[in-house]
Amino acid sequence: MKLVLALMVAIGLMGFVGPAYAADPPAKKADAKKAKNLRGEVVKVDGSKITLKVKDKEAAAGSKEIVIATDNNTQVMIEGNPGKLADLKVGQKVVVAPAEGTAAKISVPKPKEKTEKKPAK
Repeated sequence: MKLVLALMVAIGLMGFVGPAYAADPPAKKADAKKAKNLRGEVVKVDGSKITLKVKDKEAAAGSKEIVIATDNNTQVMIEGNPGKLADLKVGQKVVVAPAEGTAAKISVPKPKEKTEKKPAK
């Protein structure tokens, strides 16, 4: 009798726990979308918001402007050094993470060095 009761309790618990495990994969997909970064060019810095010009295949001009919100926890890194939002200049190329919501990190990468082409012999 005790064995039957124990089996029924175990089967009942699996009925409650099983759906919880099945719900986990969609949550992980949502986290993967947040992990994407946004790349663009600074158009305007206004208080705690920054306006970026980003490439957009669907826009007629090939680009669109997006306003990104920041807060006191947003980290700004300019060429590897800590900075402030006010230190960003119009025309700078930036990477914002995450691509949606309030920016957690804004970084200005170091410019790539241009290599001179050697004349052909």
